[in-house]
Amino acid sequence: MATLDGRFEKGLEMRGRLAGGQGRIYKGAVPAAYDLAPDMYRISTESLYGSIWSRPGLELRYRAIATLTVAAIQLTTQVRSHIRNALNVGITPEEIIEILMMVAFYGGIPAAYNALAVTKEVLEERGMHVTLPETFDPSLEPKTLYERGVAKHKELISDVFGYHPTEPTPVERALDVLMHEYLWGAVWTRPGLDMKSRIVCALAALVVRGQYDVSVRRMIEGALRFGLTRTEIMEIGMQLAFYVGVLPARAFMHIANTVFRSPEFSQAEPRGL
Repeated sequence: MATLDGRFEKGLEMRGRLAGGQGRIYKGAVPAAYDLAPDMYRISTESLYGSIWSRPGLELRYRAIATLTVAAIQLTTQVRSHIRNALNVGITPEEIIEILMMVAFYGGIPAAYNALAVTKEVLEERGMHVTLPETFDPSLEPKTLYERGVAKHKELISDVFGYHPTEPTPVERALDVLMHEYLWGAVWTRPGLDMKSRIVCALAALVVRGQYDVSVRRMIEGALRFGLTRTEIMEIGMQLAFYVGVLPARAFMHIANTVFRSPEFSQAEPRGL
């Protein structure tokens, strides 16, 4: 186990890396806050950056995607910093835009548009002018879009209609249809972001809520079937503990552990997470 000074040094290195080489004393998006609580800089640098961002088990790219997702959903002013971090670790502007299109469904359209507006500002600061090509085909029949969404959903979850503990009402059915048309049929099928990154984004959005047991279970099961490891899934919960709070993160990790113990997945990866 590293000393506290060792963690601090490691945290400084990670903060500098995320900041794109802006220096090892970079104090993030709200430096004025450290005047009020000076110990926060040392504590957060050791615990979050030196002990969590620096952990093995989940690539830096996916840590950045998960963190950007929750920052956007929370409508936090720090979303600007996390957009910059994502760019600094190699996530492309096009991928960031695709992540935020996912956020529209998992965190709400206001959150997505807010983060997209900030993204535009950050890109323009860097002399980057990016607009995604229009790939959505409005001539599609709704039935075709729906069937495409169900097929994409089934790539992760075989029983895509098993979310309801009781028979769904007509309103719930209508919502399911819309989500299969637009979330799964129009967004998950877009070419600008790989499938693993979309899964990480969806899992991160579920961590924010700290509930929705069935939805979380199904997405974790789908992630495992797609090829994410138990270690990667647990690291997503670990990564987000300081961004969403320990209780929602632990709720997610607890649900993940129940999935890992189920017959289908109990032999997928050695214990010791």
